[in-house]
Amino acid sequence: MLTQEQNDRLCRIGPGTPMGALFRRFWLPICTADKVREPGGRPRPERLLGENLVVFRTTKGTLCVLDEFCIHRSASLALGRVEEDGIRCLYHGWKFGLDGSVLEMMNVPRDKRIPRLEAPSYPVVESGGIVWTYLGPKEHQPAFSPFAYMALPEENQVVVRVDTNANWVQHLEGGLDESHVSILHTNAARPGWAGGDGQVGALDDTRPNFEIEDTEFGYHYASFRQENERTNVRVCSFIMPSGRIIPGGALQGANNATIVFEIPIDDEHTATYSVRYGSRPITRESRLRETGYDNPTLYAPEQQRFLFSRRDFHLQDRASMDRNWSGFRGISTEDAVIAISMGPIPDRTKEHLISSDVAVVRMRRRLLDAADAVEAGRDLKSARADRGCIGAVDAAAPAGDGHWRSLVPSHAVE
Repeated sequence: MLTQEQNDRLCRIGPGTPMGALFRRFWLPICTADKVREPGGRPRPERLLGENLVVFRTTKGTLCVLDEFCIHRSASLALGRVEEDGIRCLYHGWKFGLDGSVLEMMNVPRDKRIPRLEAPSYPVVESGGIVWTYLGPKEHQPAFSPFAYMALPEENQVVVRVDTNANWVQHLEGGLDESHVSILHTNAARPGWAGGDGQVGALDDTRPNFEIEDTEFGYHYASFRQENERTNVRVCSFIMPSGRIIPGGALQGANNATIVFEIPIDDEHTATYSVRYGSRPITRESRLRETGYDNPTLYAPEQQRFLFSRRDFHLQDRASMDRNWSGFRGISTEDAVIAISMGPIPDRTKEHLISSDVAVVRMRRRLLDAADAVEAGRDLKSARADRGCIGAVDAAAPAGDGHWRSLVPSHAVE
């Protein structure tokens, strides 16, 4: 368990917090690219790490990220007029360039000089169907390192964003908790159960054994399950500060995986970005069906928001639980419901961890140690690690003296 101080240190990510300082050393998703695709289109207000920002694409097609509120009188720039080289506040016509510099002031008297002012602006990259930004100190800004999936054709990847009313830590812990897969996701993971279809593999063994190693990017771990006379191993990766890659299932065919980023909107809200990718085309419709987000009572696709709340347990179909383990449909829906059920931030001083929670414990330790390093002024190797080499595997365990690490030879072990 954690102390209350450790729990707060882990969960709180606003300006001036230790974990917030850690997150600000990494490139982070701020929105999906489809929301700002049109040059000169509607600016998009976004909240990231407790800060209010605006994302827009100029009429020339250049992406820009600025603080949302005008530095003059705090009107929202999300209402502004997008122009060729910046955005103009509706209120008094102050125009901000891509670097945040004030280019024009429509209300300055003719006999007065325009003061030299600058609004906070942030680096921005569009890659893999996501717009990424960096909110940290310029002197610590790492080069943007693409993930392997970003080199695939667009039709071979599907990006879905889901906003929920829950802290990012419980979402990340759920994603790294391999032992829950063959229990919570029984219908998709346990073909031996009444309603099982084996979409994420044959994981009837609910008692896996674990091995774990630190890597330059975070850590990877192996979970071993027995399948008759065969030992299966799933190798999953934790990517600092809040990403993971898990091997895919049968629904999308061979050679596919899912990469997920749990991005703090603020202390009590999380934007989950999941990317399903593989060696053949994947339709958005099939991905929404797999996740359960094709259910309009649970997911609003235009707002990218999960509609379930702790007061909505009645949405669980308990009458179907003789053939539907959870009473919900879809792997991601089940994960989101569980995270929300804990409340905005769980009290981890009351938890009782066991050996199956090894990946959760290691994640907390890696993050808290990294936050300490940032406070001490040290550089973060994980912020500069090569993300193009990271993968995940679901396969037969290597025979004889073979090590599971041989299945992910590109991972640099610390």
